[in-house]
Amino acid sequence: MKTLIPLLLALSISLTIVQAQTCNTGWLDPRVARALKTVLRDLPGFPTASVEKIRDVRIPVTPFPQTDMQILKVTTDSIPIQVFNPLHKTGLPIIIYYHPGGFVTPLLPFMQYECWRQAKAFNAIVVAVDYRIAPEYPFPAAVDDSYNAYKWISEHGQTFGGDTAKIIVEGLSAGGNLAAVVCQKALIDGISGHIKLQVLNCPSTDNARNNARYNSFQQYASGYFQTKAFSEYTIQAYAPKEDLNNPEIGPINRQDLRGLPPALVLTAEFDPLRDEGQKYAQRLQRAGVQVWTHCFPGQIHCLLGLPNSSEELKFADELLLRAIRSVLNR
Repeated sequence: MKTLIPLLLALSISLTIVQAQTCNTGWLDPRVARALKTVLRDLPGFPTASVEKIRDVRIPVTPFPQTDMQILKVTTDSIPIQVFNPLHKTGLPIIIYYHPGGFVTPLLPFMQYECWRQAKAFNAIVVAVDYRIAPEYPFPAAVDDSYNAYKWISEHGQTFGGDTAKIIVEGLSAGGNLAAVVCQKALIDGISGHIKLQVLNCPSTDNARNNARYNSFQQYASGYFQTKAFSEYTIQAYAPKEDLNNPEIGPINRQDLRGLPPALVLTAEFDPLRDEGQKYAQRLQRAGVQVWTHCFPGQIHCLLGLPNSSEELKFADELLLRAIRSVLNR
């Protein structure tokens, strides 16, 4: 392990255009294997549970100064957003953060800490969108909230110190799905110019009912936190009667991807969503979009199970920081 990580970093330290990646080592990181037997056992992705049980999971929260965060309600729909500016500066790039949770989990305290941490790490203002969730509010509520929040932020971000000419949209898992959809809708409406980068971290890019299209969904169907059953369960809550190929549910199903913002797509070997994330990155590249990608060998969905000090998480930050610098320094 000590020799493997430096080798992987040395091979990947320069961001490169997406190319075919095997990411099929068959080697599960021992730290993650231990976490799957202990900590991650109690989190939502393990056995499929009721929405109530998923939302009731208690995840340890790292405290941060509450003075570094303000809560606003924006647009005519009063969509809640949380603005993190620990540097207390103005004129900073804006990272719009769409949280994970299978479209059924709200913005949780441990996610707030990650937003605060990223704001410090990337010298930015992070704005987390607390979009409406299923099954109480099925599709298209989450898409509408995510997109309307983007439109408001792109017009009013300077009111909380942001530079609206430098917007990055970022999403994890279901949030990655929403970030991709927001970029597509903004392009169609002619207002995507504010978006300099889309960051898709282990994204769901297709309708989970189409999982037979992807080998990783069959290969890692269970036992690695994110499961095939959980994906099918949450899509039933989120979009039970929608067209399987609706691109606002599965952005990979949009035929024309030309003109979308540059993208950083991160995937993990032992993630059922791995193949659809990589396929979306490949389709973006074929459409002429600048794409950077990295698949993390031996890891599971959203790099869960790793200690905060791990080289992999540091490398993920480095990839994002390099991509941000690349698009903002043009």
